[in-house]
This record gives sequence, C-alpha cells and structure tokens, in this order.
Amino acid sequence: MGNHSKPSIAVRPLKRQGVKPASGRRGTRVGRPKLDVDSPGAETRIREVALDLFAERGFSAVTTKDIADATGFNPALIYYYFGSKEELFRKAVTLAVERAFHQFRVARQGLKDPRSIINGWLDNHIKEYETIAKLINISIDYAKTSKRNVRIDGAIRRFYEDEREVLRAALADGMKSGEFRKVNVDETASFISTYLDGVFARAMILKDFKPVQSIRELRAFLEAYLK
Repeated sequence: MGNHSKPSIAVRPLKRQGVKPASGRRGTRVGRPKLDVDSPGAETRIREVALDLFAERGFSAVTTKDIADATGFNPALIYYYFGSKEELFRKAVTLAVERAFHQFRVARQGLKDPRSIINGWLDNHIKEYETIAKLINISIDYAKTSKRNVRIDGAIRRFYEDEREVLRAALADGMKSGEFRKVNVDETASFISTYLDGVFARAMILKDFKPVQSIRELRAFLEAYLK
C-alpha cells in the first residue's frame, strides 16, 4: 500500500482502502510508549504519583497499570524508567526522603547554634508533615510484606541514618560549647527520632490527635531537658 507508516500497536493488518498517512508523519516502532521517553518531567511525575498511590493504598494493592492510568503514561514508559514495580517503589521512597531533607538543608544554612538546628529539624516535621507522613505510612506497609528487598530497606534506612547524624552532631556540638548539659548523645538522638515516629503513627490511628501540638511539646521538653 505504498509508503504507509507502520502501526504503533501490533495488531493484525486490516484491509483499508484509500486511507493515506498524515503528511510528514513518521511511523513508530511496535511496543514503543505513546509518550516519548524524553517527555519533560515524566520520570519525576511517575515517582510523585507512585508515592501518593503507595501511601494511600499500600504497596501490594497498587499495580503498574494503576500508576500508568493516574499519570496518563503508557505502562511501557514506566518499565523503561524503572524496570519493575519494586524499583519504582524504591524511587518513590527516595523521593520522599529527598523532599523531607531538602527544606531542612535550606533552612539549616541560617541556623548557627546547636539548639536552633535541633529545633529546625522538629519544625521541618511540621513543614514537611505530609511528605514524612507518606514516607512513614508506606514504610509501615512495606514492613508487612513477606518478601523484602535490600535496596528498598536501604532507602528507608537512609532517612533514619541521616536524621540520627543531624541530631547526634547538634547534641555533641551543644555539649562541647556548653550550651547543653552532658547527655548520652546516642540515646537522646534515638529518643527524639522514636518520639517523632510515634507522633506520625498515632496520627494515623487517632483522627482527633494533634501531631503539630505534640511536636511543639517535644520541643519544649528538650528545651528544659538539655538546659
């Protein structure tokens, strides 16, 4: 039938007479995603939508097709970028961790003393509450799966390791400068981190719980405890 373009989807050829291809239109390879792999922001958009869906429904309940439908992208494009649902989940976790720390790193540039750094980290849990809540929610859901993935475990662990380093460094600097009394750095950092996790977990369980107020109460407690 002349120089007609190849169909974009592999189907049995139909005998269609008198149909001409659009002028200047190139054929696409069979199996190629509807949207080009170079679509601006496609990878980030997929990660964002996946994070929302995983947090809302859980890892096991969300399919690649669900994510494709929510983004408007061809499922093939998702596999092109991520290769598997597990890898996409890891990238969604990484996105949440990056977002949780980004605003804190920006704010930290103006924080000079150890007390302000610790308070800044607590305040960051208020500013980035939604993102951190999603991270903790999908982490709890993932922990219930029977088949664990080492790379996913590492992505989740990264948040707590980075948090521990922020708190340990600030506590040690505060004691060194005399701003804080002597405390067990590891135990205090662990207490702060565990308390914050408890705030988010309780907020998931009790709808009338006030997480922001609880974080502010922790801040007041630390002011007195470290003095």
